[in-house]
Amino acid sequence: MGENLKIDNQYNSCWYNKLQFVLFLLAFFAFGIGDTISSIHLIEHKGIMGEWNLIVRHLILNYGIMNFIAIKISFSLLILFLPFLLINKTVYWMMNGFLISFIFAGTLGTVLNIQAAMNRVPYLSPEQAIVIFMLLVFILTNIGDEIDKRVHLKIRPYFDCFLKDIAIFISHNDKNVSNEQEKNN
Repeated sequence: MGENLKIDNQYNSCWYNKLQFVLFLLAFFAFGIGDTISSIHLIEHKGIMGEWNLIVRHLILNYGIMNFIAIKISFSLLILFLPFLLINKTVYWMMNGFLISFIFAGTLGTVLNIQAAMNRVPYLSPEQAIVIFMLLVFILTNIGDEIDKRVHLKIRPYFDCFLKDIAIFISHNDKNVSNEQEKNN
């Protein structure tokens, strides 16, 4: 048991991965879901020409709303998940910066779409929002990269943490079942 504990101490706990998973979900809900729903809301109130994004307009005009939703959600999942497959596991904070920039971008896009749908003057132009997003990606991923270079975290892959959580849950339930059986005997 002491040997297993020694091996376990080589890694930080899995809460790092859980935090990153929460950031991933927030980025998906803001960028994938929020921006999509607010775009549809904008189009319902102002018509297709109310949407400034030419790609969104093209998708809706040529493929319909339902296909636009499927494409946008699939694209969002792909863009958010792909870096996890392509980049090694030592860039934890850089990935967090990437995800946080998508949380801001999705939130900003959603707010701007809602403002436009309500005939309010948006705080920013679409071009300004894109520049802010690109700057955030650049700045936050670079800050994260600098932190990664200094901290040198050894983090378990999320899948390993997931399996460990399942094993703990099962062993905990097995102990509860055996304790219940002992009480009944």
